Amino acid sequence: MTIISFRQLALVTVVALAGCSSTGSEKPEAPAPAVRQVTQSAHCGLTGPGMAWVETDKKREKLLDLAGQNMVTSMVRKVDLSRERLVFVTLGQKPTAGYSVGLDEFSVDQTSLTMRMRVREPAPDAMVAQVISSPCVVLAVSPVDWQQVKVIGVSEQPLVKSTGQMAEP
Repeated sequence: MTIISFRQLALVTVVALAGCSSTGSEKPEAPAPAVRQVTQSAHCGLTGPGMAWVETDKKREKLLDLAGQNMVTSMVRKVDLSRERLVFVTLGQKPTAGYSVGLDEFSVDQTSLTMRMRVREPAPDAMVAQVISSPCVVLAVSPVDWQQVKVIGVSEQPLVKSTGQMAEP
């Protein structure tokens, strides 16, 4: 017959409780989203419906320095391009105010990223300013080696960029 002293029992209990408290209590860190909206604007200065992929400060500054844009550039400049890429999605020129575009949802399929946009238009009977606008949205995207990036909802046909088209000079 084995006799266990109070000290031995206390030691076994402490070790067992320490093991229980360290297993399962820590939740794994959730992965960062693949896409997030940085900002949007009614006047981006981009004339045609399209998508611009940005990996360098030079290209970002070129897009932010366009005449006629009034976007909150500080938010776009805060994106660390070593950790994320930028995607500018534009509706092109519109005849009045009241148009906007934003991220609705995205999906990832192996090496392909698809982003569905939500486009808003003014109601037919709405009173809107008669100005030419160029609505756009700026998205930050995880820097995965996407072979294809697709934007749906901005034009009749999806906007598609493949790996070769995303490279910057």
